[in-house]
Amino acid sequence: MATVTVRLIGGLNKSLETVSEQTGIPKASLILYALNDRLRSGIELDADLFQTKGAEPVRFTLRMPDSLKKLLEDAASESKVSVNWAVNVCVYQFNQ
Repeated sequence: MATVTVRLIGGLNKSLETVSEQTGIPKASLILYALNDRLRSGIELDADLFQTKGAEPVRFTLRMPDSLKKLLEDAASESKVSVNWAVNVCVYQFNQ
């Protein structure tokens, strides 16, 4: 298992907390599901996808399988974005 600490954009964090409270599914599980769904479907990690001004980031540590971390790092590298940004984009797209 690998550990990754990310800074979730405030609005995404609030959305995840709301869904977590409504469903009883832990926030970490929601993020991991979004990563699996988005990364395995070959999405583009567009850096201009959403606005981050004024959004206070929230630090969050994820434990994930080594294979998912490798997939995440490869996708981020291919798109020339950070792993942190890749996580935010995947969660954002999945949340839409």
